Amino acid sequence: MFVAAGAALGVAVESALGFFITSQQAVLGADRSILRRLALNRTPELTTVMRWLTILGGSAFVAVTLALAAALVYRRTRQSRWPAFVAGTVMGNLGLDNLVKLVVDRPRPDFRALTDVTGSSFPSGHASTAAALFVALAFLGNRWERRFSKIWIWASALSLSVLVATSRVYLGAHWPTDVVAGLALGGYWTAIMATATAAWPRSEGGEEPG
Repeated sequence: MFVAAGAALGVAVESALGFFITSQQAVLGADRSILRRLALNRTPELTTVMRWLTILGGSAFVAVTLALAAALVYRRTRQSRWPAFVAGTVMGNLGLDNLVKLVVDRPRPDFRALTDVTGSSFPSGHASTAAALFVALAFLGNRWERRFSKIWIWASALSLSVLVATSRVYLGAHWPTDVVAGLALGGYWTAIMATATAAWPRSEGGEEPG
């Protein structure tokens, strides 16, 4: 019930945000200005870096990382709820992202795109997926590591998420507000799943993180 309510709230808020953004000329103007500035200042070296970064939010990388993370966390804890947390976070985020895309239906940027894209633009699927994946992994790692390491775990997760989001704007696949909304959606959904998983009764045996 909690997860369903959280999903409904997330879709409602993100959709409302999307409609607000696309109705504000000042916001649209800022989107165009930032995208144009990035596109006009591309370099071959930076473009190569951004192409590699965007892979971190793509389906192939996410699927492999998801499978490895689920297997490793189950091997360590023998608790089925933690693999379910990782899978539910990433797959649930994908479903919410696609639903918001259908509702808002924002056109993609059409200025010097360096990558092929399909579907509507808001929110960014790469940004939301990267946030969901890396924040979920940080949440798990945070429960095992010492305090000093925790800072670096969270900093790495947030940095990678922002870098993936930036790559989508740089490559011309999304407007800046698309990736900001994507990061917010991924982070929000991870928090919902983490809260629900923490309340999930643990199975017998195994090790509980934290």
